[in-house]
Amino acid sequence: MVAWYSLAVLTASQTLSFVDRKLPFILADSIKQDLNLSDTQLGLVTGVMFAIVLSGIGLPVGMLIDRWSRKHLLAAGVVIWSATTAMGGLAQNFYQLAASRMGVAVGESVCTPGSHSMIADLFTHRYRARAISIYFMGAQLGAILGLGLGGLINELADWRLAMLLLGAPGIILTLVILFTLPEPKRRVTENSAPGAPPPSILTAVLIIVRQPTMVHLIAASALASAASGGLQAFMPSHLIRTFHMGTAEIGITYGLALGLAGISGLFVGGMVGDWLRSRARWQVILFIGAGEALSLPFIVLALVSDSYPSFLALLFVAQVLGSFSAGPTMATLQSLMTPNTHGKLSAFYLFTVVGIGLVLGPLITGMVSDSMSSLGPQASLQIALLILMIPKTWAVLHYLLSALSLRRRDRLMGSTEAG
Repeated sequence: MVAWYSLAVLTASQTLSFVDRKLPFILADSIKQDLNLSDTQLGLVTGVMFAIVLSGIGLPVGMLIDRWSRKHLLAAGVVIWSATTAMGGLAQNFYQLAASRMGVAVGESVCTPGSHSMIADLFTHRYRARAISIYFMGAQLGAILGLGLGGLINELADWRLAMLLLGAPGIILTLVILFTLPEPKRRVTENSAPGAPPPSILTAVLIIVRQPTMVHLIAASALASAASGGLQAFMPSHLIRTFHMGTAEIGITYGLALGLAGISGLFVGGMVGDWLRSRARWQVILFIGAGEALSLPFIVLALVSDSYPSFLALLFVAQVLGSFSAGPTMATLQSLMTPNTHGKLSAFYLFTVVGIGLVLGPLITGMVSDSMSSLGPQASLQIALLILMIPKTWAVLHYLLSALSLRRRDRLMGSTEAG
C-alpha cells in the first residue's frame, strides 16, 4: 500500500512538472507576437534552453540522488520549477523568458531521476514496467492540463497570467511530499553489497556504454525524442496556422487527444512489457520498436490532413503506438544496472535523450521553418515537421539492434534482473 501511495505522489509530481513543461507550447504563437520572436527563437525557448540545462546538470543531480534523501531533493525541485514558471509570466524579452525556462529545467532535473530511483526500490522487476508506465501517465495528464488550461487562460486573459497561475500549485505538492511521502529503503541485490557506496559517475557511465543493448536502446530513445520534441513544441503553432483556431479550442481538443492517447499507450506498454519480460526481455524492446515504426505513417497523414477531426484521429493512433516505450524502456535499463546506480542511470538517460532530443528537435524544426519562410508560415512549418520522420525512422533501427543484442546476452548469461 505504501508503494502505491508513493507512486501516486510521484505521478502527481510528474503531472505538475509537465503542466509547466508543456505550457509554452500552446502559448508559443501568443508569446511570439508579444515578444516579437522568430520560429528559431521559439524553438530555443520551448526546447533548447530548457534541455541544455536539464541534460547538463542531470549527472551531478543523479549522483546526489544516489546518496541523499530523494524526497527532500524532489520537494526542492518542485519549489524551483514552480517559482520559475510563474516568473516566466513577467518576462519582457527573449532573454528573460529563456532564463525562466532554464530555471524550470533546474527544478525538473530532480523529478524523473529521483522518482525512477524510488520506484525501482518500491517495486520488484515483476511490476516495475507497470509502475513506471503509471508514473509516465502523469506526463500525459500534465500535457492535458497544461495545454487545455494554458490555452483557455491565454484566450480569456493572456499568456502571462497562464504562467503565473499554473506555477502556483507547486506549493501544495511540496507540502504533500515533505509530510506524507516516505523515503524508501534502497534495494539490495546479489550485485550490490549492503552499505556499499555507489560507484562514481564515470564508473556508472562506463558500465552503460560497454553494454550494446543499453547503447542502442538509449540511442533509439534519443532519436525518437528528437522527433517528438520538435512535433510537440510546434504542433499547436501548426494547428493555429493550418486550421486558424484559437488556443482554447486547440489546447482542450489537441491536449485531450494527445494525453488520452498517451495514457492508453503507456497502459498497454506497461502491461504488455511486464508480460513479455516474463517470457524474454528482448521481445519487450522489439514490441516498442514495432509501435514506433507503426506510428510513422499515421503522423505523416496527420500532418498533411486538411481536416481537424481527421488530424485528431490520426494523431491519437500515432500517439498510442509511440507511447508503448516509456515504462518498458526504463524497466529494461534498470534491470541491467544495480540499484545503487539507478539515479545515475536515469540522469545519463535524460542527459542523452533530453540533450539530443529536446535540444535538436525544436531547434532544427524552427531553423528549417525559418529557412523556408518564403513558402509562408504554414507550409514552411509543415515541411519542417515532416522532416522529423527521419530521426524517428532511425530510432526503429536502434530498437531492433538493441533487441538482438539483448537476445544474444540473455542466451549466453541467462535472463537475470540486476535491479
